[in-house]
Amino acid sequence: MRYFLMLLAIIVGCLLPIQASINAKLGTFLKAPLMAALVNFIVGGFILLTVIIGTRTPNNILLAIREAPAHAWVGGLMGSIYVTSIIFLVPRLGAALSFGLIIAGQMVFSLALDHFGLFGVPVQPVNWGRIAGVLLIFIGILLIQKF
Repeated sequence: MRYFLMLLAIIVGCLLPIQASINAKLGTFLKAPLMAALVNFIVGGFILLTVIIGTRTPNNILLAIREAPAHAWVGGLMGSIYVTSIIFLVPRLGAALSFGLIIAGQMVFSLALDHFGLFGVPVQPVNWGRIAGVLLIFIGILLIQKF
């Protein structure tokens, strides 16, 4: 099961540069990265709503509003920053460099999340192997930028 989930993560990762390229093109067409991000979220929201209705997913929104911690609600804000930034960055830096830098940022902060168990993530202490893995990502970024 773990290998299936790892493969799924790779496949989903493949979707992100495709989405970024399509959204960047829309941002160029609309002449506004913010509008392209808004369209992205409207279409995505409509699709999610359709799936929720179609699968009869239980509506727990009122319970979540009462019980979810405050930090649980900032995901949408972070998602909007991420999508808008990608729409802005890909046409200027290219997909490979943009995503290399994004992945580097994700990995650096992921090490901190794992190490300290932030936001309920299982604790996995930082070690030299994990640090080396992140450093290799930075080396990859330098190579992508140079060539």
